[in-house]
Amino acid sequence: MLWLFLGTLFSFVFLGIPVAFSLGLSNMVIMSAMDFDFVILTKKMIQGMNSFPLLAIPFFMFVGEIMNTGGIAKRLVKFADSLVGFITGGLGHVNILASMFFGGISGSAIADTAAIGGLLIPPMVEEDYPADYSSAITASSAVIGIIIPPSIPFILYGITTNTSIAQIFMAGIIPGILVGSALMVTTYFTTKRNSYGNAEATASKSFSFKEVISSFKEASLALSLPLLIVGGILGGVFTATEAGAIAVILSLVLSIFVYKEIDFGDIPDLLLKTARVTATVLFLCGMAMVTAWLLTTARVPYQLAELINSVTSSQIVIMLIINALLLVVGCVMDLTPALLILAPILLPIVEQLGISPVYFGVIMCINLGIGLITPPVGTVLYVACGVGNVKMEQLVKSILPFLFTLMVILILLIFFPQLVMFIPNLMMG
Repeated sequence: MLWLFLGTLFSFVFLGIPVAFSLGLSNMVIMSAMDFDFVILTKKMIQGMNSFPLLAIPFFMFVGEIMNTGGIAKRLVKFADSLVGFITGGLGHVNILASMFFGGISGSAIADTAAIGGLLIPPMVEEDYPADYSSAITASSAVIGIIIPPSIPFILYGITTNTSIAQIFMAGIIPGILVGSALMVTTYFTTKRNSYGNAEATASKSFSFKEVISSFKEASLALSLPLLIVGGILGGVFTATEAGAIAVILSLVLSIFVYKEIDFGDIPDLLLKTARVTATVLFLCGMAMVTAWLLTTARVPYQLAELINSVTSSQIVIMLIINALLLVVGCVMDLTPALLILAPILLPIVEQLGISPVYFGVIMCINLGIGLITPPVGTVLYVACGVGNVKMEQLVKSILPFLFTLMVILILLIFFPQLVMFIPNLMMG
């Protein structure tokens, strides 16, 4: 049944049918094969979308739109510049650090790429960084947005697999910092080797504690948002969904009354942009829930587990096999549908081996996040091409060193799961 589903799904996708509709058609094929009434499709789809935790997704997407236009992202970039702008490859480091700050509020790689790219790619080009290289840094660092909490993919994974969202948020902190630090190291050596950037402009900068304090004061309210969000969830003050609503309110207050860069007349347009993206995600969620129910009914996860276990019983080998599969899937399918379809199938396999669902969720999201910057379906790549005004083939060539870095971090986390689970284990006593 799994091969029937995958065969029909990829056939429809390659015919140019949008993934959400391809998923629906594949579900209908499976239902016909299992002799189910098509009425079940509608019922299960509505049940899949009718979830209170899913409200967190439009909230955090709305936060991303507010940050992009309300001056929050701009102040985060200025603070990042005061911290790392003087290092070789300065604006590249600023780009990565700003993505870490931005991702800690919006939880969206696409919002991160659009906001940070729009702010930093033009000045990077002015300082003699090639446009394709600037776009590559922006795209690769945007992956941090789905690792550092809050994270929209983490929320989707938690809902789909009934895993604690608070714990998976905590599990993303160390990997997110590792990814950001590794990308900075890559930026340092690639800019130095290729003599990118205006050396005189970078040399003229120096670390100024006064400038750090000044920019921190401007960005302090924005920087407090992730602390309030994560702290509130951890302290049991509010859920991830309620945290999204609170983040919206605080972002609007900052942008309208403190920074005064948007007014009430801008809100309908921001809501419309958010609604367009949210509608697609929720439709995918509904269809993916139908798929998960059908495949579980057909005992596909258990059959797949038996197949993999017949090959090997080693945790590491099985994790490497699963991650190789996810890397291939990430190249041809966007993160959200891949996560929603595969998480319920793969989780029972790793749970049989004693692997924590929290740990697997982080690994899976990072892996599929890498797929966001790999052709031919890398969503973030297309956004970065548009923002940086570069051709896809140029961007793909420039992003290879950063892609390699992300792969190294992924392998490191597979071999050393304690890096992921340290904070959740600490949290659970």
